[in-house]
Amino acid sequence: MRILLQPNDEKESVSLKDLYDQAIVEATELFIVSAYLTSWPHKQKITSKCRELTFIVGTDFGLTRKDACKKVLKWLPEGHKNDLLAADHLDGFHPKLVMWQNDSSQNHLLLGSSNLTQAAFSTNHEANALLTISDDQYNKIKDWVYRIRLGCSPISEDWLEQYKEAAKPPKSIGGKKSPVVSFELPSGSTIDKAILARKKQHIAFAEIANALSDLIEKCASGALTNTQFYEKMMALWGHHASRLQGKGFEIVGKHGNWQDVCKSISAILTISNSASVPALDNLVRKEIDRLAEAQNPNRGAWLSEMLCHYFPDRYPLLNGPVRVWLQYNKYRAPRKASEGAKYIDLALKLRQAVKQNTKNKAQNLLELDHAIWQWYALKYKGK
Repeated sequence: MRILLQPNDEKESVSLKDLYDQAIVEATELFIVSAYLTSWPHKQKITSKCRELTFIVGTDFGLTRKDACKKVLKWLPEGHKNDLLAADHLDGFHPKLVMWQNDSSQNHLLLGSSNLTQAAFSTNHEANALLTISDDQYNKIKDWVYRIRLGCSPISEDWLEQYKEAAKPPKSIGGKKSPVVSFELPSGSTIDKAILARKKQHIAFAEIANALSDLIEKCASGALTNTQFYEKMMALWGHHASRLQGKGFEIVGKHGNWQDVCKSISAILTISNSASVPALDNLVRKEIDRLAEAQNPNRGAWLSEMLCHYFPDRYPLLNGPVRVWLQYNKYRAPRKASEGAKYIDLALKLRQAVKQNTKNKAQNLLELDHAIWQWYALKYKGK
């Protein structure tokens, strides 16, 4: 263990900023959690070997500054732009830690009093400790951070537009904490009828879910060719009552690399029973980005429909009405985010919308999608 005291009569060979820079450069997994963020001076870049990142800041008293958040968004790689999060659904958020694993599987934890402020790196009286921790300790903290993520909102340019900085901390706060962005959800009898219709579609999907996953596994393993999979999949699902979206994907998808996209679905389904939600999100993001790099045309509507059917509480459909609804709520993904990061950003926001929902009968992302479709049809019909 190493103790870093500030100020200190003895000149430290390593500063707090040096340790942040070390974590940034060598991390294969990186977790940064701070009660608030007012400064981000780091020039070092996240490397391509960093497979997982979580960066959470608090919003109590409006102390976190917009300019600092913008600097972090600019600093983050495209594939990790959905990983800057605000703990705006959590009361009393006050931790300060940095934890990372390097490519030698060493686990490091920097824990202490320092928030992410300019003074914390220079003039404040601060006490921090750098420790090497066991795998059990590392995983315990990682799971704790994962649980915190579930009460967070993705920070984007749109979120920052609605976030209110405080000129100075208020004397007191009271009552239940409100998120920075409150979603305007569609309501009315027409919306509830649409939700009921979507429920019936999901019930119908149960009839073919196992058979479809078997086809996906066979294609992923090479037991079925791309053409064989497409023909069998379309015979099973193409005209089934559970199908949610239109037929646009057939135009480019028929001759696509189905084995590659089936490998992605297979990997996601395989770990879904044991992985935490953030861990599964991370895999989904990486698989979508991998398919995007390969320009696989089936990574959009078809893949998102499969994810939404198999994980209706977690993953949304990709479609135009949902994008319009997010624009209407003034809450889009961070600029320059990768495809995978944008998808997880959307999933996080729609999960929050379901939690906030008192307007209609939607209980998951699958049902909320159809409510939004109906809202879009009613609002923009004829325009």
